[in-house]
Amino acid sequence: MTIVEGQEVDRGRSHSTAGVTDSPTLTRPERDNQALAPPIAIPSSDVISSPSITEGVGISLLFSDARWRDQNLKLLQNLSQPSGILETSVQPNSLPPAEEALTVFNNYLNGPHVLNPFLLRRDIQRLYHSAFSTGRTGPSSQTPDHLTKHDTFRTFMILAVGSIMLYRSGVHKHHPYGYFLAALQYIDTNILSRGLDSIQDLLLIVRFGIYHHIGTSIWELTTLCMRMCIEQGLYKLSRPTTRRKTSLLQEQLQRRVFWECYMISQYSSITLDRPAAIADRDIQVGFPADADDEEIDAAEASGSFSDLDAFCRATTRPSTTGNTEMTVFFYCLRLRKITSKIRTKFQHSSGAINSVGHVLTMDSITASGRIYADLEELLSELEQWRQSAPTFPNPQGLYHTQEWYDLLLMRERLLLVRKAIDLVPKRNNIPPGDLLLICLEYAVGTITRFCSLFEQRKITYTRSYFQMLFTAGLSVMLWVSVASNHDAETMVKAADAVKQSQKTLKQMGREMPDATPYVSVYEALQVHVLGKYDVTSRTMRQPGGHHGQTQSQHHVAPGMSGMLHDPTVAGGTHNLLDHEPSTYASLLSRDLFGDNTFWNVEVGLGEYAYGDPMFLFSGIADDNA
Repeated sequence: MTIVEGQEVDRGRSHSTAGVTDSPTLTRPERDNQALAPPIAIPSSDVISSPSITEGVGISLLFSDARWRDQNLKLLQNLSQPSGILETSVQPNSLPPAEEALTVFNNYLNGPHVLNPFLLRRDIQRLYHSAFSTGRTGPSSQTPDHLTKHDTFRTFMILAVGSIMLYRSGVHKHHPYGYFLAALQYIDTNILSRGLDSIQDLLLIVRFGIYHHIGTSIWELTTLCMRMCIEQGLYKLSRPTTRRKTSLLQEQLQRRVFWECYMISQYSSITLDRPAAIADRDIQVGFPADADDEEIDAAEASGSFSDLDAFCRATTRPSTTGNTEMTVFFYCLRLRKITSKIRTKFQHSSGAINSVGHVLTMDSITASGRIYADLEELLSELEQWRQSAPTFPNPQGLYHTQEWYDLLLMRERLLLVRKAIDLVPKRNNIPPGDLLLICLEYAVGTITRFCSLFEQRKITYTRSYFQMLFTAGLSVMLWVSVASNHDAETMVKAADAVKQSQKTLKQMGREMPDATPYVSVYEALQVHVLGKYDVTSRTMRQPGGHHGQTQSQHHVAPGMSGMLHDPTVAGGTHNLLDHEPSTYASLLSRDLFGDNTFWNVEVGLGEYAYGDPMFLFSGIADDNA
């Protein structure tokens, strides 16, 4: 079964929520002011740093050209306009026939549950048997009377999450959003006061919100989940007296719920550059046991283990043996621990204290060396993580495939190197060429791997995947814009990746109307950036051309010129290749880090995927009128 990867979260409206953080959450004015303060301050006239709201701000290079802004202001203004949401026309569903429901429940167990096992498998099976009595084959217009309100809510939520890929592939005829709307009718007033059940219920909503608009910020929902984990003490080691009252399986479930909240919180927070919901140093509880539920039941029955930690110490599992129900979850949890290290080592705040008590400020002459050392260390950890990937002789879904693990690796590498580019000292406003080249490699790798899975329908569209692909495409265009040497082979690879990304973004935009303005901006940037490269190449080849050179130091790749003039690539924007030579200086300007408004397009895209998309764009039209 083809199920999508799921550590992404959806957009929504912002609500005030607090959690345990490494540093206090900034208010909006503080964030706005912080954007104007460079995190690196090295006393040199030719070095400048990037703004510091979120990762990837080096992409501001692509938005600072005055002529491009004038020609495409309407595209940017459109980002501040409300977009249509397809789900508004969907009506609540009733329970499907038992056979159809069985397909959906099994798909949930073989897909989302593999990566996100915050419910017990037996509880999911019990829900099915309670809701769908044996022998019932016809359609049902109402829920069984014996189901509690809470069980009915969970039944519809599992149907909603489990039917997403089935519906999008044409296997299931009922819209998942209809199940979600039906579930909302059974939300009880005590949804936040049911202990562990409340966190699980919120996580079901979060999982659905990854794929569909649910009207709230998923980042804040996960922060609320972590806050409830803290209130319930799930992050701490249990007291001996409490452990004796808790079964091993219940302790296992508590850890699964806590670390599920941790995984989602970590990735969404680092993308939005917001404080983590809980600092790693405050977490005392260990990982869940790498064992199936039945194995833990047997350990409980034996009476040989006082707590789950004792069971974990006694059951070391050789890597050559079979996988467990927790295998994929553990693998992705280790990746999120690396994500947390990336946040710690590349945090923008100045004056941070390292483990030995030294103040780590970015105004030190050793800033560049530290950044490169941290980058090398973390890239090595990511490579080791990938080499430890589990293997499944008969993959049952996307989460069992090596292609998906390759995509996760490339995505994390790209996030890491762009964090380094954000903070590294820059000469003449340009990041170091070696970092740009590495960024290009990982961006192209992210695009090609995702698009391959998308074309095979092994992975589906989400706002988070849209943000990832958009950002990867901008990273490629950044290299095209500022790299000093463009060899033909690398340029072909870069241009193909940009075009491939644009094609997939347009396909996603057809399914997500609120993404259409971003697609238009991407297409305009694509024509502009690749057009600048073509203009530069043609000018330098002319006798007495730009910079007074008679021979080009850049080589236009075969087929590049035709692609740049292709109206399907231009997307209806102005053709930037027809400007007079007097405009070359404007087109090729590299004083690009001073415009905070337009690099906010990418920051806003992060909000679109993980938080509130209107947060940064509510005033963009006024700012540029």
